[in-house]
Amino acid sequence: MNMQLTVDAVLTDGEQVLLIRRAKDPFQGKLAFPGGRVDPGETVLKAVQRELMEEVGIHLDEDDFTPLCVLDDPDRDPRPLHCAAHVFWARVTTDLLRSAKADSDAESIHVMSLGTIKSCVMAFDHYLAILKLKEVLG
Repeated sequence: MNMQLTVDAVLTDGEQVLLIRRAKDPFQGKLAFPGGRVDPGETVLKAVQRELMEEVGIHLDEDDFTPLCVLDDPDRDPRPLHCAAHVFWARVTTDLLRSAKADSDAESIHVMSLGTIKSCVMAFDHYLAILKLKEVLG
């Protein structure tokens, strides 16, 4: 089976979380976490750092991230390859969340309360990461 490794960055300040509105298909116009494919020869931590910088202009150190979950349902992405996403979480400041700028695959930036996010507005299976984060936060 051919598999594509991907990463996603979940940045929070308390109950606030950073999301992007996807500029491209699949799921154009839906909300997602900043993230993308892991390049050949790249670790998942290097990939999440790179994707975060490319999509929203935020730099975090590798030790700022905590593994949150792996999303690997074969039907999670409509593209041909099976994509398995390593989802990383980082607690950041409100100022850092608000400094995010839409770039690359991001049409716009949204800082939202975890309690207001509905599964129907999320791309891929990113809502499962929201549920995991709520569980971790208690």
